[in-house]
Amino acid sequence: MLLLAACNENSVGYVEIRTFPGFSGPLYLNSAKIDTPHDGSAILQRSIGKTTLGLERNGILLPVCEFNVRTNRIITVTVLVIDRLPRCDVQN
Repeated sequence: MLLLAACNENSVGYVEIRTFPGFSGPLYLNSAKIDTPHDGSAILQRSIGKTTLGLERNGILLPVCEFNVRTNRIITVTVLVIDRLPRCDVQN
């Protein structure tokens, strides 16, 4: 007997993206472009599972960090630039 388990399609979590003032680079969650937060913070609803935050530079998508989005939780991702390299701090 073969049983298949289906994920609940309504299972979502939230990602808060924080950037420093003046940040203007295009950001991506997985392959979806997101608007850069104008006030430094944005909260986005995402499907649960592994997610990659990327930054576009010269037409190339560079992964900055990976994190897991969990059901009904907010993950805070702060985008930093240290020594001219983008980094992120993830808080569950």
